[in-house]
Amino acid sequence: MKHETKSVPGLRPFGLWMGVLSLWLFTGCSSLSWYKPAVAPPPAPQQAEVAEKGWWAVRFKMDWFDSGTPWEKDLLLAHRTLAPILSAEAPHIDLWRFHRRSNNDAAGHQFSFIFYSSAATADRINRRVLANARLKHLLVQGTVRQIITDDVAHNDRPAVADTSDSSWSPTMRATWPYYIMGVSRMWLAMVEQVSGQLSGDQALPADDQVDELLAHYQAVNAEITRIWQKEGYHALLHHLNAIYGYEALMYWEKRWKSF
Repeated sequence: MKHETKSVPGLRPFGLWMGVLSLWLFTGCSSLSWYKPAVAPPPAPQQAEVAEKGWWAVRFKMDWFDSGTPWEKDLLLAHRTLAPILSAEAPHIDLWRFHRRSNNDAAGHQFSFIFYSSAATADRINRRVLANARLKHLLVQGTVRQIITDDVAHNDRPAVADTSDSSWSPTMRATWPYYIMGVSRMWLAMVEQVSGQLSGDQALPADDQVDELLAHYQAVNAEITRIWQKEGYHALLHHLNAIYGYEALMYWEKRWKSF
């Protein structure tokens, strides 16, 4: 008797599809170029983007006086000029800090905003500073004598450690910028809070009322100095020492000293 093989409807197409699927599993998915994973991994950072980052600075030069440094100018610049720019550009800045100095030398009284970012971000920040209406009033009044910005066409400080003290160890140089950014952020927040406390419901003087603005920030600076002198030892120095396991520092001088 002759036996006939009967086909089951749908079996042959199904068997054909299983064969193709098995072939794909064994040979890989190279032949199915259209296939892509549902969630693609994030792209690797572009070397060009990493290489173009570096340290840049905006420096405000002011007159130096034998009678004393008007430190309130630094607070005015930080709060009224730089804080809004920093807030707008913060997502594009990796590290930043303030630097304050005053001495009877070529640099004189100088307040600096130093930041680590791409050249494109540095260029935007430079433009924002130079176009700032508040700052223009300070220049006209002579409160600020000169503004110096870095040339973003030349990246001379590409490494995070490049603006740290060259006498420090490599580890200290590479990590200190993170510490001083926290300190600068805290100081700026103190300026913001104390300024609000002293002004209360009253609006701050207008941008062209430079003398009134300086008087306000002189009072702000005096209050922050009081807080630093009364609470800085425990709140800052003691807790910094605690982070390092209360290990003693190598320090020999037995006299009052401003570090």
